[in-house]
Amino acid sequence: MSIQYQEQSKRSKAGIALVTVFIVIALGALAYSVWRYVELGSIALAEILIEGMILFVLVSQAVGTYTVRLTESDLIIDEVGLLGKKRMIIPYTMINGVYQFKQSMMPPLKFRYKYRKLSSTDDRPVWALAYSVVEGKKLKHGRVLLKAEQELFDVLAQHVPNLIQVKEDQVVFHAYLREDAFKHGEDFAIYAANVYGQGQAGAEDVKE
Repeated sequence: MSIQYQEQSKRSKAGIALVTVFIVIALGALAYSVWRYVELGSIALAEILIEGMILFVLVSQAVGTYTVRLTESDLIIDEVGLLGKKRMIIPYTMINGVYQFKQSMMPPLKFRYKYRKLSSTDDRPVWALAYSVVEGKKLKHGRVLLKAEQELFDVLAQHVPNLIQVKEDQVVFHAYLREDAFKHGEDFAIYAANVYGQGQAGAEDVKE
């Protein structure tokens, strides 16, 4: 396996300070709930459980470290966190694009899988990488949130041209195009080339 690019997650002082404040608040709330339960006999097991889960999520997102590697064929993300080590491998051929992430109540594309591969103490902008997975006779979509240097996206663009750091609509269109090709049993590379080729030809006709 040839590594073409590699980088590790970063932490900023401002990010660490902000996350520390939230952790202290969550820890204080949990400590108060436990004290109230022990000293006053007030039943608040559900409250303690919820506060404990919030604290765990805050800590795990802060202490987790991520290493992103780009090989000749795959994007690989290695995670080291409170629950151990995890590895995610996404072939370039299954990537639908990368766009700047914005929280939405009704995203235009239904993601079956959603992952956060970033540190909450990293103050760099959040990018969403959309990809697809074939499971038996079904094709499902996934999304990975990450933060990285511009160089990573530049190298990734060499393997996934015209789909890196683009508008969300373009990524969604590419994902639906892949889904349509899969439903009809078509080779996606050929199918997409034909569709994009027709679109380009139509644009040139309009100019003329």
